[in-house]
Amino acid sequence: MKNISIVLSLLVLSACGNRDKYGDKIADLTSAKDSLISKYEALEEDVLRLEEQIYEISFKSWEEKVDSLDALLTAAKDSIIQQTLNKQLTALKEEMNNAKQANISQFRKWLKARNDAFNEKMIEIDKDLADLEGKVTRVTLVSSHQLAPKKFEHYFETYGSIESGQNVAVNLEAPATINSIRIQVGQKVHKGQVLAVLNNDVLQNTIDEAQTSLKLLTTVFQKQEKLWSQEIGSELQYLEAKNRKEGMEQRLDALKAQRDMYVVKAPFGGIVDEIFYKEGEMGNMIIPLLRLVNLQKVYLVADVSEEYLATVVPGVSVKAEFPTSDNEYVAKISRSGASIKANNRTFKIYIDLNNDDGALKPNLLGVLRIKDFEQDSATVVPTSAIQQDALGREFVYVLEQKGEHLLAKKTPVKTGLSYGNETLIVEGLHGMEEIVLKGARNIKDGQEVRTKSS
Repeated sequence: MKNISIVLSLLVLSACGNRDKYGDKIADLTSAKDSLISKYEALEEDVLRLEEQIYEISFKSWEEKVDSLDALLTAAKDSIIQQTLNKQLTALKEEMNNAKQANISQFRKWLKARNDAFNEKMIEIDKDLADLEGKVTRVTLVSSHQLAPKKFEHYFETYGSIESGQNVAVNLEAPATINSIRIQVGQKVHKGQVLAVLNNDVLQNTIDEAQTSLKLLTTVFQKQEKLWSQEIGSELQYLEAKNRKEGMEQRLDALKAQRDMYVVKAPFGGIVDEIFYKEGEMGNMIIPLLRLVNLQKVYLVADVSEEYLATVVPGVSVKAEFPTSDNEYVAKISRSGASIKANNRTFKIYIDLNNDDGALKPNLLGVLRIKDFEQDSATVVPTSAIQQDALGREFVYVLEQKGEHLLAKKTPVKTGLSYGNETLIVEGLHGMEEIVLKGARNIKDGQEVRTKSS
């Protein structure tokens, strides 16, 4: 870290034009310090190698003696011999450990002496560098940001889910055996397309019987009408024949309409999401045949706190993001609920979304950013440029040019809302100043600075 601070000091001195006077001396001291550090690092490597060599030279013979006594002790059968060998082995190990401790102690004393000499030299160099740095004026390098009036928008976040206005369960209109299912799960269908055909044999027989009866009744009516036109027979006979014929026609129409109920058609265009029956099963009007979803017409539903009742209204801009899509959807609130929920004090909003690619599925959760504030020609600064003093008062550093010197002036500000990386300034700035962005925490009020471009 000291090396880094020295390099930075060199850069500052060069920028101030004092290099001719102090730069060479600082460079010499820095070079000497770097040389000492390099030697110290090399010394550490030599120490490691030296420790390995000391161990190999000094203690290899000791270990060989210990191994030899261990072998004799293992081979010995007589207890007296074993006791003697045990005493010799213990004494040898104790002697070897004492020798190790003595060598380690001697090595530590030598290493400490070298470290002390190194530290003394480093302290001397640091002192000389500090004296030189005190003789020059420091100019801190900072980055700046030019302010300009701009539009400020604030959004708050909430969560919502996708719903489809055409997400329905298609039920059977009559109980019957399912003869054929003409679609598959995931298939796109158009409005009026046949989805399934039910068994209508009994109904068809009734229709055939009604058609036969209608033919007879039509013939009887035609003959009675002819007679009535010739003033033969009574009017009552004519009216009865006419009534029977028209009644059968109406019955036949009703039977044909009922037959249409045995052919299930798509109520709208969409995608088959689920099928709940198989061919040959007995269908009823309780369990739906399938689920049909139109993904092109979806909307986002979200609950919003009642505190936004006055600002979150139809027409307000909304940004929506979903975990399954990298796209950001920008839309407007289409409609809002007319009541407040008593349990959580929220009301519903609805946002119609374009879903031509079908990426948005029903019940998909999304994050909504709803605009609740905007201001044109606002003074907006990067949030990172705002600091606080010990009393919690906020301020920024504004750059002022005085002659050849660029000064940083501490300027108190009053902030408003923040969104993203920007904060609205309510008081303290006019909106055309140049402020300090990076490096602001390393300067003080009135200090001379320089920017990267200066």
